[in-house]
Amino acid sequence: MAFNSKVSKELNKELILSCIKKEGLISKVEISRITGISLPSVSKIVDELVEEGRIIEFGVGDSSGGRRPVLYKFNGNFRYFIVIIINKVYMSIYLINLDGDVIGEDKIAIEGADDNDVIFSITSGISRTLSNYNIFIGKLSNICIAAPGYFDYEKNKFLINGIPAIKAIDLHEKLSKKFPNVEIKFVSDIHMTALGEWTRIKNKSEKKRIVVIDIDRDLRENACFAIIDNGNILKPGRGYLGRIEKDMIDMADITTLKKNGYEEVGKLINDAKVKKAKAINLLTNLLNFLAQTIKHILHYVDPDSIIFHGYIAHQSLIEAVKVKLQEENLACDIQKSLLNEKATLYGCIEETLSNLFSQDEKFEKIYNVDFYK
Repeated sequence: MAFNSKVSKELNKELILSCIKKEGLISKVEISRITGISLPSVSKIVDELVEEGRIIEFGVGDSSGGRRPVLYKFNGNFRYFIVIIINKVYMSIYLINLDGDVIGEDKIAIEGADDNDVIFSITSGISRTLSNYNIFIGKLSNICIAAPGYFDYEKNKFLINGIPAIKAIDLHEKLSKKFPNVEIKFVSDIHMTALGEWTRIKNKSEKKRIVVIDIDRDLRENACFAIIDNGNILKPGRGYLGRIEKDMIDMADITTLKKNGYEEVGKLINDAKVKKAKAINLLTNLLNFLAQTIKHILHYVDPDSIIFHGYIAHQSLIEAVKVKLQEENLACDIQKSLLNEKATLYGCIEETLSNLFSQDEKFEKIYNVDFYK
């Protein structure tokens, strides 16, 4: 739909940029046809976008009788953003362009580090990564940090759990001083893991609502699950997507499993199969915990699919859980994660790009407005 005179040039500019990003390669004539903006206006705005570096010329298209049209594409390297994924042992730093491509990455050990060490590791890691690819700091638009924790709406800040070196400091304030012109956002790693899993589902029309269960966190008092509904993260009031506490159900102590030598679920299952009593007891406890967790999820959420992530992402365990559920006449689609640690990265990329290009939603709403009323 064409915009009338009440809509600013900047809206047209962003609409054209959105069109180019969505279409991949496109000519001025096609942009005009799709957006409804006049060809002279499109031509002028496209030239400005090229001059700004936000789009680039990329060859020519087929001729329909006249001169072959110049094709344009979105310049993914116009800006970059950083994704940092933090756990108790290490942090991973990723450099991403606006096409969502991973340009570079770094991994830094932080186990036993103090707060100053963590701040230095983050700032030096970002600077080193940018320097390795000859990208100056002015090209960095966002930093997305995924960590175990939740957003406290009363304190209006993200609270990180389970990482002693970070818990005592205001990481957002520290980093904002180091990178004053960069937008910094903290997100829950379980949120991003679930979002990342959803982005890789091929048939999203059949699996609109998924739940990801992850207990690979060395947690003694709770386990986490996250819900994605048609690409949207469901966020209850306190900021948790899901927290399962001991007073709700009988918690399987993952730390106990690891202390007994079961770093991998596969070994636990194999030992149970050969009738090792300790393994049978531990596996029974884990199966009961997962079955009870899924019963709660099925009752309150009604998902199209449940994905086991991290420690429990093992097909034999999934089959055993299904048998346990069938004993209570319950059934659901359960799968193991195929992405593993990459799921959190993909979720952060999706979250950041969605925020960067959230203008698209505004334009779609504008399409439905009758400006002539």
